[in-house]
Amino acid sequence: MNDQDGSGQAEPRGPRAGLCATCRHARVIVSDRGSTFYLCERSKTDPAFPKYPRLPVVECIGWEREGD
Repeated sequence: MNDQDGSGQAEPRGPRAGLCATCRHARVIVSDRGSTFYLCERSKTDPAFPKYPRLPVVECIGWEREGD
């Protein structure tokens, strides 16, 4: 869970997600309780990538800028 400020919610696409905030492979998932998670779509085809990476991600060999 990306509950960095203790509120139970996180900033979608915010800086606290690190590289995931700008990665084309990241999908923001919001639970029924309002918690925000970042799903790494690369995990579907490559087991080297965690499904829900620990945030903030500061290094990732699979990172690609969103929109490229």
